[in-house]
Amino acid sequence: PGVVVAVPDVDAPGRQVRFYYADHQGQLGVGLYCLVVAAVLFVFFAAYLARLVRDVPPGDGWLHRVVFAGGVLVAVGFLIGATLTLALLDLADESSATPQALQALNAVNEDFFIPFVGGMGLMLLATGLATARASASPLPRWLSWAAVVLGVLVFVPWVGFFAFMAAGIWVIIVSVLLARRPAPASSSEGGLSAVPASPPGPGPAERS
Repeated sequence: PGVVVAVPDVDAPGRQVRFYYADHQGQLGVGLYCLVVAAVLFVFFAAYLARLVRDVPPGDGWLHRVVFAGGVLVAVGFLIGATLTLALLDLADESSATPQALQALNAVNEDFFIPFVGGMGLMLLATGLATARASASPLPRWLSWAAVVLGVLVFVPWVGFFAFMAAGIWVIIVSVLLARRPAPASSSEGGLSAVPASPPGPGPAERS
C-alpha cells in the first residue's frame, strides 16, 4: 500500500501514477524509511508479547507461536509494501517504464493489504484467547477481550478496515503498558549474596 495519503487509486492511469511518484519523491522516501523502521520494531514488539503469552499459566500452550508468527507476517507486509513503493519511485523517472507497467504495479501496491490484515488478526486473536480467561494475565482484561473482538473483525469485509485501524490503537496502548511494566525480579540479583552459603565445615576440635 502507499505510504502516504491520497496516493493514486487502484485504477489510476499510468500517466497519473508516473506524475504522482515523480512529484513526491522526498515525502515518499521519508515514508519508506519510517515503514522499514516500523517493521523492525514490530518484530521486537511481537517477540516480547509472545514471550508474555507463553508465560501465562499454565505456560504450556502454543498460542505464543501464533502471536509471533502474526507479528512477523505484519512486518513482512510492511517491508514488501515499502519495496513496491520504492519500485514505483524508481520507475517513475525511467522513460522505458510503460504506462501499463506503472498502472499494474500501482494496482498491486494499492491492493497489497492481505498480509497486514492476516498477520494483525492472528496476533490479536491469539493474544486475546491466551490472556482473556487467564488467572494471571499480563494485560488488563478489557484489552484481552478487545484483542479477541478485533482479531475476528479484521477478517470481516467492509468492517475489517476500521477494525484494523482500531487494532493499531490497541498495539500502541499495549506497547505503552508493556514499556511501563516492572521487570520481574531476577534470581541472580545481588550477585554472590543470592547464592546460598554452604554450611561451615567442622572445626579442628571436631575433626579430632
